[in-house]
Amino acid sequence: MATQSSETSATPMDAAPAVSRQPDGVGKRVGEIAEITVLWDVEPGGAERFRQHADQIQDDAFHYEKLVGTVHDFRVTFINNDTQAIGAVTYDGDFKPYMADIFANAAPWFDEMFEGVLKGYPGAANPGIVDWLTPKIVEADMWYASNPSMTVKDTAKAQKVSEAFNSLLDAAAG
Repeated sequence: MATQSSETSATPMDAAPAVSRQPDGVGKRVGEIAEITVLWDVEPGGAERFRQHADQIQDDAFHYEKLVGTVHDFRVTFINNDTQAIGAVTYDGDFKPYMADIFANAAPWFDEMFEGVLKGYPGAANPGIVDWLTPKIVEADMWYASNPSMTVKDTAKAQKVSEAFNSLLDAAAG
């Protein structure tokens, strides 16, 4: 099996894309996509409340992502004996427009997830929600994105093209 030598110089096509800070907020960015990781304190019993509604939260994720249209992935994980939660998201674009978009289009989903769960959660429709959230964001020390030039829209388009091409090949194969 051939492997690339560490002595081989990378061509521009092979070079790792530059990871930088978001120009208008917190979090890392590479190419067209960005990330944020949030560390929240959890209300007593909040993790249990979240888990009781997790199936519905999961079912609703697809609906709200279609309204937002820029989320590659999002996850919530409870840690430290359910006293804290980590939220992590990879999304397209800049920080400020993303924040405006998610709270304008998915506020009911955030309230479904976090009311009675996160300490001090003001509600997603609260005009100060981004000010409440921002100090809880921790910048990743390392972040890798496999396709930094592919937006959610680009990925969906590529998937449709691939499906159409495979259908054509299947039809031709008879």
